[in-house]
Amino acid sequence: MATDPRKDRTKSSLRDAMITLLQKKTFDQISTTELVKTAGVSRSGFYTHYQDKYDMIEAYQRMLFNTIQYVFEKNNGNLRETLLETYQFLNKNEIYAALLSENGSKEIHQFILQKLKDLLELSIFPQNPRHHEVGKLGKVYATTYFANAIFGVTQAWIRRNKKETPAQITELLINLIN
Repeated sequence: MATDPRKDRTKSSLRDAMITLLQKKTFDQISTTELVKTAGVSRSGFYTHYQDKYDMIEAYQRMLFNTIQYVFEKNNGNLRETLLETYQFLNKNEIYAALLSENGSKEIHQFILQKLKDLLELSIFPQNPRHHEVGKLGKVYATTYFANAIFGVTQAWIRRNKKETPAQITELLINLIN
């Protein structure tokens, strides 16, 4: 079944408009009116594809969740490989980087932080003997600390227009964590 180039163009324009708007304001501050105006698409054109802005972003969130889940599972606790592959993905896909930025969706932020905590528990604690001494409570706080640090650095990298390569930002983080 062939896709309709006009529908693809409309969706692409809306995606690009969302990226542009997320650079200036939070997702919650973006109105559908502003989105369609920025995209150069009619309101009826928007509503042909989506119920509202949440419906629009839902598909991107699902794709990001699935991709991150896949990358984390595939690399099985290898922090360096997981981070590198995640940064390579974000470097190639502006909409996902925009959703992870400070202005992005809170649901995505919470999801990523939880995934990072899980990954850190698998990757840092078994390999570093110093971390065995912190106990269960220390582990909770340490994974929270490192997950927020990694996420904050990721947001700074996005804010700086991804000046460093995925490999450079990964190595920087690995060195900071170790």
